[in-house]
Amino acid sequence: MLVTLGAATGCTAMGGGQSPAGERNPLAAPPVAASALSVPPTFDGKRGWRNEVTNRAYALAPRAGFLLDVYAGSDEFGAQPESSASGAPGGAENAPAPVSAADPTAAKQKPNGTVLIARGADKGAVVWSSAPLRKLSIERAPQLRVINTAQGEFAVLVRFGVVPGSGLVRSRRLTVVDTFPVASSGNTVPPTQHLERETPGEFGGSGISIDDGGVLFLGDRVEDTAEDYIEVGPATLWNPTTGASSTVPAGESRRSEVCEQDAVDGCTVRDVPVSTIAAGVLTAETPARPWGRFALVGGWSSSRIGPDGRTRGTLLGTLPGAMLVAWAGPDGQPTLYAVHDPASGAVQFSGRCPAPGGGDFDPQGLRSLFDASPGGRYVVAGSLALDLSARTLACLAGDHDHRGVELGAVGDDGVAFGSLLADGRVPREGEEETAAREPALVRVATRRIDPLPAGTAIPDRLTASGAGLFTLSVPSEEDTTAAAEIAMYPAAPGSPASAAPSR
Repeated sequence: MLVTLGAATGCTAMGGGQSPAGERNPLAAPPVAASALSVPPTFDGKRGWRNEVTNRAYALAPRAGFLLDVYAGSDEFGAQPESSASGAPGGAENAPAPVSAADPTAAKQKPNGTVLIARGADKGAVVWSSAPLRKLSIERAPQLRVINTAQGEFAVLVRFGVVPGSGLVRSRRLTVVDTFPVASSGNTVPPTQHLERETPGEFGGSGISIDDGGVLFLGDRVEDTAEDYIEVGPATLWNPTTGASSTVPAGESRRSEVCEQDAVDGCTVRDVPVSTIAAGVLTAETPARPWGRFALVGGWSSSRIGPDGRTRGTLLGTLPGAMLVAWAGPDGQPTLYAVHDPASGAVQFSGRCPAPGGGDFDPQGLRSLFDASPGGRYVVAGSLALDLSARTLACLAGDHDHRGVELGAVGDDGVAFGSLLADGRVPREGEEETAAREPALVRVATRRIDPLPAGTAIPDRLTASGAGLFTLSVPSEEDTTAAAEIAMYPAAPGSPASAAPSR
């Protein structure tokens, strides 16, 4: 799904020198999280754990309740975790992972044996680990995602590197994909599917989208807006459960429907494959424009499915069985938020949510905050909180008397987490202009907002058992900048979500 979400992903850079392999066993028990971290009362603050700060990429399997990570030996890659939730075609969830300050191509590129590890989110115990995978000299941070398939959650690992040559044998630049059922077991689990794809040129130019519909290798693009010209190569869709592949061509050149009527230049666009959902491949208007057209290949188009005849939409996010779209109103009418069936495009329900002080929220900002509960009943995006079963949309943007809230994570019990919106007060002399975030807990069913004590950490994602994933900033002795670490806290005893078995 496009809630990469469902995968929270990221990379944590390795510190100074490389310790001997025996001292950096990736299967060793994780250390207990620092007790100084203050977490919301729905979590057990005494039983948290965090992974060692090593060279890793992370992904959360929310339904199974596993935290997966890749141990990649001595190679150096990015340090900043990506947001799990997202949603729209061409969204940030599929951008290359950020790299460390050092040029990754200048780092030591020793061939390594990558291992994928799955830990139970509640206790941190290793549930399964993969056999060592294809050895590569890594040249770009790997991408690790958990997607939903008809066979359950699958982990998809994409790596970019070189197989060194020897003698008369030339070196090969490869993009390597391995897939694993999340519900695996054992300590030498082989991939169920394996793909090696020749990758000429720089790996940074290799566009890849990993979503519920599969792995989409984006086509090469050549654009010249001055000449109103765009050339796009076909994309390749690879099925992570069967290994089958197919070609998805871009649409023919056309005039953008959101281009100004009197505009002469720069209005030529093409509908380009950019991401996938379970129902198929999504296209987006390229070059991209606000409210530009998006569509399902062989199915619906955003120019025809909008409620009340609206044609200008922004896809905020998708999950199995639903997608959330912001629809611009004609002649200054407010934005309408609608939940659609992703296969047919049919509207299921809709509602409005004005921003504090009037006007509308920036749909791109809402897209970056999109998250769904592990079971898929609840969805949050900024001040929007939706119950897909009850078909309700709550607007928690506040009013004249009460402050609103910006949400970013929600659980199967309908409890969401976020920060109070700024009250608009001008900072007093001596105060910082950017106020500290004020954490809050929200019960979607009752729309009740409860402020939390200052300094309380807010989870980025939640599992079906109620465990929370927290991103921490930890100062490094070798680097004055803060590195990111991942911490997990199980649900507090007695909380509704804690009834599920823990691992």
